[in-house]
Amino acid sequence: MDLFDRYLLKPLQQQPDFKYHHFYIGPDIPVACSYLDTLIDKKQIQQFILIPLLEIRLNIGETPQEKKLPWILDSLSGVPYSVESDPGKWASLLTEGKCILLMQNDEQGYVFDVSKFQHRGITEPKSEKTVRGPAEAFTEDVMTNVALIRSRIKNPLLMFESYDIGQTTRTKVLMAYLKGKASEERIQTFRERLNNIHTDAIFESANIEEWIEHKEITPFPRVLNTERPDVVSSHLTEGRIVIITDGTPHCLIVPVTFFQFFTSAEDYYQRAMYSTFLRWLRFLGFLLSIYTPSIYIALTNYRPELIPTTLLFNLAAQREGVPFPAFVEAFIMLLMFEILREAGVRMPSATGSAISIVGAVVLGQAAVEAGLVSAAMVIIVGVTAISNFISPSFSFGMAQRILQFVFMILAISLALFGILCGTILLVVHLASLKTIGEPYLSPVAPHQTGRLRDALVRVPWYKMKKPGR
Repeated sequence: MDLFDRYLLKPLQQQPDFKYHHFYIGPDIPVACSYLDTLIDKKQIQQFILIPLLEIRLNIGETPQEKKLPWILDSLSGVPYSVESDPGKWASLLTEGKCILLMQNDEQGYVFDVSKFQHRGITEPKSEKTVRGPAEAFTEDVMTNVALIRSRIKNPLLMFESYDIGQTTRTKVLMAYLKGKASEERIQTFRERLNNIHTDAIFESANIEEWIEHKEITPFPRVLNTERPDVVSSHLTEGRIVIITDGTPHCLIVPVTFFQFFTSAEDYYQRAMYSTFLRWLRFLGFLLSIYTPSIYIALTNYRPELIPTTLLFNLAAQREGVPFPAFVEAFIMLLMFEILREAGVRMPSATGSAISIVGAVVLGQAAVEAGLVSAAMVIIVGVTAISNFISPSFSFGMAQRILQFVFMILAISLALFGILCGTILLVVHLASLKTIGEPYLSPVAPHQTGRLRDALVRVPWYKMKKPGR
């Protein structure tokens, strides 16, 4: 078989898991069956392909030569097959867990899906914990993730479009949307962006994220990532698009706006009053994380008369003997906290949390006793650090950390006036951002009354917009 030797045997014969079988169907039909041993289910090949084919006996005169193999394969049960007439794709199909049958004098390859990959089972979400609600999380298997979504949205209008991205990895990427909910213009936009990804390898959804989002320089994310099937299903019903990448449990949701980064999955599993209160706490945490160190620096360095007299005396007493100005104190303490946080993340889970907590307490107490920083600064840094972690989105929390250093620089340079200028520029920057044609600050700017029911507050379900209205 010349095609088998040229397109399969020659490029793959050195691979330790490449296997092939030559045998005859009936007295005169030579067949080659090839596959990668590490990616297929051997039981399926033996039970549904090899043994049934070897047991077939043909009356040569009844079936024309060119129709024998399709006729035989159609009589098999258990494994559906497809036909691939491009020999250049056969080797790639083997790397996807396919088995290919070739017959002499037939230029087509008959492809059977007998893949069997080892995947992690469905577990609880690791980064999006909730007290009440579903406890399922996506896995690294893209088809398992599709099943988790379909189990929640039982609608034939739920569409999945498949793309193979990465010249080397050929990673399967799915674009999911609800037909009739998502706008055709938005769907076409993301089709073009996925088709325009020209890269060598895709290993995680973050690689896709940097290709499909707008290219403006901004610390704020415009793509939401989640590992929860219920969150994905909710956004699909609201007309958004979901990007699912094989090999990672994190899916991308587009487009999203500023206020959706303050929304947690648990908001919809609690009473509306509780959810609104928690959402306001997240807004407060955002403001505290950005402004707390900068306002402290501006007041203690430039406007001490704005601090109550008793508190000012206490602060002055604490700072007596501290060799550094407030800006250097804050910068060193926040930088040390970021180092401790990274150390806690990289360490094994059993010791990571202990290092973060003990390290922060020990270093903070030792720094105060050594006279390197004041006790007030330890409190300021603690409030700032805790406020950073209240954000439901990790990427949005990173944006807060960047902004707090920017506002600290403005505070030491221009005092309260610098903070005011920074706030104005921040609002202007947010108002200028767009995410796939949608303003980043919507529904507040521009004002959209109907969508405010689930932005700054979460109204009860019976007041939400009903289908068809």
